[in-house]
Amino acid sequence: MWKFLKKLFAQEEEKETVEFFELEKYLAEKAWKGISSDIEKLQKIRELIANNLEKLQNKDIDAEKVQDRAKDVIKGNRNAFVIMLRKFVESIEPPKDLSVKAINQFCKTFEAELADFNEKTVRNYFIMKALIGEELEAINKNLKESETIIRGIKKDIDSGHLALLEDMQMRIKDIYTHIEGKDEKEKEILKLEKEIEELIEKEKALTDKINAMKEGKEFAELEKLKSELQMKSKEETEVKNRIKSMAGEVARPLRKYEKTSPNKHILRFLEEPVEAVKEEHELAKIMHSAAESMQKGEIDSKNSEKEIQKLQELSSSINELKERMLFLEKGKDEIKESIKQNKAEEERDKLIEELSNVERDLADAETKLDSLRKKDIKEDIAKIKEDLKKSGFKLEIKNVPYQ
Repeated sequence: MWKFLKKLFAQEEEKETVEFFELEKYLAEKAWKGISSDIEKLQKIRELIANNLEKLQNKDIDAEKVQDRAKDVIKGNRNAFVIMLRKFVESIEPPKDLSVKAINQFCKTFEAELADFNEKTVRNYFIMKALIGEELEAINKNLKESETIIRGIKKDIDSGHLALLEDMQMRIKDIYTHIEGKDEKEKEILKLEKEIEELIEKEKALTDKINAMKEGKEFAELEKLKSELQMKSKEETEVKNRIKSMAGEVARPLRKYEKTSPNKHILRFLEEPVEAVKEEHELAKIMHSAAESMQKGEIDSKNSEKEIQKLQELSSSINELKERMLFLEKGKDEIKESIKQNKAEEERDKLIEELSNVERDLADAETKLDSLRKKDIKEDIAKIKEDLKKSGFKLEIKNVPYQ
């Protein structure tokens, strides 16, 4: 038991004390300490490469005891190597702002540029190696050291540890911002609550107005007009369908009659029976003449009696159908004009549109208010403490708000 307590107090003593409002800074230092050190090393290696590059350029190849032709070949390869190395060094400048995204991109760029450099200079390297071995070896050593550092940085990034710390930093910053703007948020909440109250009252007033309008005299008159229009439209359709049906029943004898007595009115009736009935004035007479012609045997037909009967029926009813159709059309036009003069529906539609806008504004305001109220700092702080523990930190955080 005593051993357990001793161990427990020892662990407590190991805890580091950090002020809550210094926690983000503390994590930033801890998170990027290793990476910052690696970046400094890379910068120094870049400087070493630049120095070794200068030594390579200044190497006196003419003093070497080799054929002039070989010297020229080595000089040409050295120039190409130097150009590519300078390009590589310029392309791998570490980012100034440390973040997981920036460092990860830097590592990818480094690996891609190094692979490109190695591929394009491998021939230059082996041609020069025999004569400029020392200088090349120094540069090769610098490149390998930088590659080792990059691998280490990548390992740290891929572990996810840094990403978690960075996420905690961002969440802590959000808490700081929330606390600093607490008074403003409370004002915003009060403002939204008042706005919502006003919108609810407006919504109710508009709904009541729309319902009252539906029960009003003018709206009832409008509904009556619409019902009458529907009835007249239905009857008009029935009349037109009857004309089309009758035209179909007499089409065969009329075509035969038209061949013996060519007539444009017959052709019009067969093509557009409804329009012809409305506009042509000789149709009843034509139907009667066609029926007489069949009775005299001037037109051959297997069903002459039935077709004669249909022609006579059409002849006697066509003017009545025409008058009824025109009467219905006129009645519809008058009703449409009355509907147009009735402003009840127009006013109702305006109120419905206004109500729709109010409902949209109300939904937006309620969403904003809900979002402001949902920000629970206590839960956020508890989650950060839990993540710190998972990350291996033994901290005692002082002056935590809402605690």
